Amino acid sequence: MTDVETDRRAATTVGPVIVHCSAGIGRTGCFIATTIGCRQLQLEGVVDVLGITCQLRADRGGMIQTGEQYEFVHHALSLYEARLCAETGQ
Repeated sequence: MTDVETDRRAATTVGPVIVHCSAGIGRTGCFIATTIGCRQLQLEGVVDVLGITCQLRADRGGMIQTGEQYEFVHHALSLYEARLCAETGQ
């Protein structure tokens, strides 16, 4: 995700990042949810993984297909939160 964000910021054109896996709901949902969660952590200091997942599923049914994928999003955001805390000294 960091690589994608770095490339997006360095791009000469402005536009959305397009992410798509085979069905466009499992791994794609994980990537989108994690990206949204990271932004929430940056801006608000808290993250609502269930809320993000529910909104994604309202927008496109089936996003984040398995329990393991949901756990992955939680784990990735936990690691990101720890990194943010270490960078800010909190």
